[in-house]
Amino acid sequence: MKNLLLAVLILLPLSAFAHGEEVLLSLFYDLITVIALLVFILCIKWKSSGKSILGIVLIVSAVIPFMITSDWPYRENRRLIDSLHVGIPLVSVLVTFFLFRRKFSVKSRYHG
Repeated sequence: MKNLLLAVLILLPLSAFAHGEEVLLSLFYDLITVIALLVFILCIKWKSSGKSILGIVLIVSAVIPFMITSDWPYRENRRLIDSLHVGIPLVSVLVTFFLFRRKFSVKSRYHG
């Protein structure tokens, strides 16, 4: 696991096409958002099928902002790009969670 994290952190600067560390900060926002949502998905008490749906929603909603903003100039649209990269996955996963929470929640055997 440490080797995978190290490889991702080493390759992270290669995915930045603009000059300046503010672009890397945007990529770290993405990474922190995805990790936080993965922890959320793993910690909720849902059936595995529901967790896999949330995982798929997370992956798709994390890719969509890159597709939308790939040709935008970063400096002029920095706040909007950062907001979309954090907001779209966050809103997508939370809306999916609240829509399906009754269907996939695990019922407790104890009513105490």
